[in-house]
Amino acid sequence: MNILNQLRLKTVVFALLITLCLLLGGYYLYQKYYVRSGLEEQINQVVSAEEVKIDKQENPPTVYVRSLEIKNLQSVYEKTAELVHRKLGPNYRIVFLDKRTPKLRSLYENSSFVIQEGIATGSFQEMHQKVLELADRKGVQCHLTMDSSNIYLEFKDDQGYLYEVIPRLNQLGEREKTGGEGV
Repeated sequence: MNILNQLRLKTVVFALLITLCLLLGGYYLYQKYYVRSGLEEQINQVVSAEEVKIDKQENPPTVYVRSLEIKNLQSVYEKTAELVHRKLGPNYRIVFLDKRTPKLRSLYENSSFVIQEGIATGSFQEMHQKVLELADRKGVQCHLTMDSSNIYLEFKDDQGYLYEVIPRLNQLGEREKTGGEGV
């Protein structure tokens, strides 16, 4: 009877290992072919993506999209965000990888002060005008748009291009929630 019990135990453990391998393999195939490939295919219908990378280890999880130049960042971002939300859930961040040059990076750093001031004060027309002036002085094409959630910034020159999606956090609303104290 002892040998029979050992044989049954070995059979059960073996069956559990086979089942676990099948489940993990199935999950891997589902993630690779249904989720990732499907998402990549759908994103390619919105923008010609050279690479789509899903990084679940980051906080928040991030979808990176590398593409050649994007004509309308706001439209592409909104459509991509909708696809990612449907396929992966609402907790994913989307980053469009660009071809930044030192000149564009410096211009973005200078513009970020103007943009953050515009967000904080609500003077978006002034922000728009100042960012366009900064870009013009550097000989860089600028496209700046916004919606109720984000500001979409595109810089382009002969050497490269830069894309930034800047969240519009309602700082005045946050101050009101804390009883008027500084945030």
